[in-house]
Amino acid sequence: MFSWNIIGILIWVAIILYLVFIVQNIRQRRIKMIIKQHKRFTWPNFLINVVEVVVLLVTAGWMFNQTFMDNPDLEDANRITSTIKYEPLIMRTGSGNSSYVTINSDKRKNGSQTYTFYRAGSKITASSDYASIAYGNTALDVDAEKIPYVKKDLTKMDKEYQRAYVAIYTAFYKKNWQNGIGMHAGI
Repeated sequence: MFSWNIIGILIWVAIILYLVFIVQNIRQRRIKMIIKQHKRFTWPNFLINVVEVVVLLVTAGWMFNQTFMDNPDLEDANRITSTIKYEPLIMRTGSGNSSYVTINSDKRKNGSQTYTFYRAGSKITASSDYASIAYGNTALDVDAEKIPYVKKDLTKMDKEYQRAYVAIYTAFYKKNWQNGIGMHAGI
């Protein structure tokens, strides 16, 4: 089965092969210059070296950005497919106060929190990097604003689940050549 991610792999292989070519080409031209022209430096040779290295750096930088720094627009239907699933929270009871969500904080240099909640018979713990809590009259907090939730649906869920639900947003890269360049297709 053909995977679009092969495009990205082939581009990285081409960049590595181009690096090997550059090293061999610079070495060969330098040896030829020393033997035939009896010179250690010429401007034309230097400019060719600079152009080859700049092409390599620009190409490798662009591919690094496509592969490791890609952050697509969550509303771009050409690049990603997404689903939103709503499930009610189950109240945790026992000794002390009852709650829907328990917040645990780490006292580190880069403070982080984890949220623990129950839904449909399972206990879920999510990092604050991947989850946020909204409370009060608004269904979205500042961190969740970047996710393309449909506010009408959130209002409907507020009424249906009495403001005690979890909205699970899941996004996948589509299987196409644009995502294959960055080796994200289908992920």
